Amino acid sequence: MTVEEYRSLDATGLAEAWRSGDVSAVELLDCAIDRLEQANPGLNALVYTDYESARAVASELDQQRAAAGVEGMRPMPFAGVPFPVKDLGVEIAGMPLRAGCRGWSGYVSRSDSRFARRLRNLGFVIFGKTNTSELGLYPVTESKAYGPCRNPYNLKYSPGGSGGGAGAAVASGVVPIAGSSDGGGSTRTPASCCGLIGLKPSFGTVADGQDRWSGISSEGCVSRTVRDTALFYDALHSACSDERPGYMQALERRPNGLRVAFSTAHPLGFEVDPACKDAVARAAALLEPFSAGVDEIPSPYGSDLYSRLYLPVIAAEVAADVGALARYLKRRPGPRDLEPDTRLLGEVGRRISAMLYVEARRQWRRVALEIEALHAGFDVLLTPVLATPPPPIGSLATSLRDQMSIESLTRTPMGRGLARPGFVERLALRVFAIMPFTPPANMTGCPAVSLPIHRTADGLPVGVQASAARGNDLVLLQLAAALESEGAWSTLEPVI
Repeated sequence: MTVEEYRSLDATGLAEAWRSGDVSAVELLDCAIDRLEQANPGLNALVYTDYESARAVASELDQQRAAAGVEGMRPMPFAGVPFPVKDLGVEIAGMPLRAGCRGWSGYVSRSDSRFARRLRNLGFVIFGKTNTSELGLYPVTESKAYGPCRNPYNLKYSPGGSGGGAGAAVASGVVPIAGSSDGGGSTRTPASCCGLIGLKPSFGTVADGQDRWSGISSEGCVSRTVRDTALFYDALHSACSDERPGYMQALERRPNGLRVAFSTAHPLGFEVDPACKDAVARAAALLEPFSAGVDEIPSPYGSDLYSRLYLPVIAAEVAADVGALARYLKRRPGPRDLEPDTRLLGEVGRRISAMLYVEARRQWRRVALEIEALHAGFDVLLTPVLATPPPPIGSLATSLRDQMSIESLTRTPMGRGLARPGFVERLALRVFAIMPFTPPANMTGCPAVSLPIHRTADGLPVGVQASAARGNDLVLLQLAAALESEGAWSTLEPVI
């Protein structure tokens, strides 16, 4: 198989080619490596590779197929498919786990995490780790530990974050599918910026046993095709022995009579870029044949949702992460270990009271009930994924002056004033101005998917977010498959 042939197939197609004997797992891995060696110097998508171990796994798969035949092997829907995991939370034996953080530079995983074992059981050949922002905190991927990851459609722009490395690897054809995770938009944002499918499933769909970020972060994938995403979650369900409706089978049925709402209003009052509004308008028009009506509504998200309800919980989680790093280092992490924003957010979290944390989590339930009421009237809600197209590299970087201020704050006793909502709001405003549409799905447990509906005038991808009531993931995949079959996605090739 040539690299060009390899790039023309999705993960489902590659696995079918392996099962038929048309290609070996070693050949598939070599194609991924060849493409990575071409693209990664310009993209910085993968930050660690282990070709030797991956080749041993691929060779063993080929030997098993030769000895027992496909019929004699246990079912593996993605057998032989090369696969990188996000370097955040997923332990792979013998690989480092840095989470985009310089302080973890010496840590090497001793064993596979539960989720990694499940990936291997599906037949994936894990050969490396993808770039991420520090601790997964930013909607861009530009950590000081790894350096910036770049968008395959224009190297001056970001592929999104925190899973930008995964998005760049898939969009550039290194792999057709890659691991990701989403605690506030970290799968959907790279999918939007890189022209991919990125589903954040309903709460509890993927039980990875880690309960990261108070249980709101879920492991998942970004892919080029809807069927790859559907098969990925079908396979994970099977691995859990859960009785759930089959997504792949459901893709054969087109949605009908969907009640669709859309909103492009920024919950915090900022401007939404015209390209993002155009993307939603195009999605709404494309869904007309499958709908019983498409209605524009005001933003369903209150302005207090972000700094008062979402950020305190995340800050507390970051404080716990910083505490874990301190135990590993056997000292308090400093400027050489963590970026200024992360250290400050950790300090905010450390000073948040247990009562404030619990009050915020209780209010999440109120938000969930409000969204549940919304979906009683509408099956699908369309919004932008981001309020802007892919941001330029460096546009969210903390200024030197702000870094100096943060350094002063983290070195001196600050008292309770640090945790005041006004301070938290100012800290977060730069990020929430860009990504106000993705965190609500994590807070409510609802499914949400980024669909590659639109392009800017200069060819940058712009995704649309479709969300549904909790448990209605199937509806989102059905409408995604229907749009895909209608040719709704752009076929513009990346520049690298």
